[in-house]
Amino acid sequence: MSHFRSVALAVVLLMTMVGPVTSQDPAPTGAFKAVHLVSLTPQQVATLQAWMADMNAAIDKAGQKDIRYRLYKVIGKQAGKYEHLWESSWPSGGVYNKIHDSPEWRAVSERHPGMQELLTDEIYNRYVEVLPEKR
Repeated sequence: MSHFRSVALAVVLLMTMVGPVTSQDPAPTGAFKAVHLVSLTPQQVATLQAWMADMNAAIDKAGQKDIRYRLYKVIGKQAGKYEHLWESSWPSGGVYNKIHDSPEWRAVSERHPGMQELLTDEIYNRYVEVLPEKR
């Protein structure tokens, strides 16, 4: 393996394994939504949809049939610079961590090395439901 390929592989592995852990706050304890705002080319949409299909199958195999990654696109006049929204809803941080730490998650990530490119100019947030105050 050439030196360049060795370095490239090391960078990809580092980003796949370390990046998500160090770049995000811990997942919320309770239920939450994870939302990515991005603008994608048609090729990137195809890349993301292939990843989502594989990831949703892995999540389903892990027994979480209600969790799905979904992709949406602005319709009508667009406000702001992001054309796409990709989201997932999680019943708890524990389930989120279990799925993201699973061998299946890593296997899908390795099969889709182009995913990191889609995150370079994203806005990513996690949202918890705002419940009325108890009186």
